Amino acid sequence: MLAARWRVPIITVTIAVGTVGALVTSITGALAAHPVAAAAAQGRSHAGSRLAPSQTAPLVSDAGGGSRFKQGLAAPRMSRAMLAANVRKQRAAAAYLAAARPAAARYLARTQQPQIRNYFCGPATVAEMLAQLGARLSQSAAARELGTSGAGTDWSDKTGYPVPRVLDANQKKNSYVAVGLPWTPDGNQIRTYEGDLVTDLNRGAGVPLAGDAYEVPGGPHLVGHPESQEILHWFDIRGYARSGAVTAYEDSVHGAPSIAWSSSVPAYSALPSPMVVYILGARGYVW
Repeated sequence: MLAARWRVPIITVTIAVGTVGALVTSITGALAAHPVAAAAAQGRSHAGSRLAPSQTAPLVSDAGGGSRFKQGLAAPRMSRAMLAANVRKQRAAAAYLAAARPAAARYLARTQQPQIRNYFCGPATVAEMLAQLGARLSQSAAARELGTSGAGTDWSDKTGYPVPRVLDANQKKNSYVAVGLPWTPDGNQIRTYEGDLVTDLNRGAGVPLAGDAYEVPGGPHLVGHPESQEILHWFDIRGYARSGAVTAYEDSVHGAPSIAWSSSVPAYSALPSPMVVYILGARGYVW
């Protein structure tokens, strides 16, 4: 049972539409009715999104707060360029979902790699994702491109957003953007994540997402992660079931020789998507 300070609040059926949700909803019908307009919107989204990860962003490191709590933490501060890129991509996703009939379940190839150092979850995740995208990059090379240090791989820094920046530099199938989440994501943010997940896994040949977990003692953890520890951890999101209500992922901790508890972590797992979004709270995901 979760500690009282981290008990997940009940999400009502009523939809509270946020700024991005309202913007997306207002244009969905028009784009869905005009396939040419939808394709044009997707093209503009792709071009604009390519620039955002390389523009300077606020520093949000891979280190936690050294606290047993993340209660009250806001979503990471995002650059204007990244916020705009996400709005554009959400428009294209809304148009796609309005016109498409995605499969109820979809999975990409299994590409899990044990991280070669205890702070290499970011490089391992990027290497796993690129393998699913038909590209090859070693963890060591990914670490150099990401700027990974002994403290891990930043969510954002003066180079921009390292994970989407390096993903975009090594493949052309998707233009990745980052989405920041507060410590307790609301129902609209959960639904947005599920829509982003289904969109990315179905459009074209399908592309993976990256999650940046922020786990705290007493809160939800990825499968096998010690529930008494604060852990910040990048991981590859490779599929979904139940039309996005379940998230499938792979975890580079499995088989990692430098992590004492790696034997308790499966290479491949699945969790309810709302739980995954709560785990991502105070960091976010890259799609």
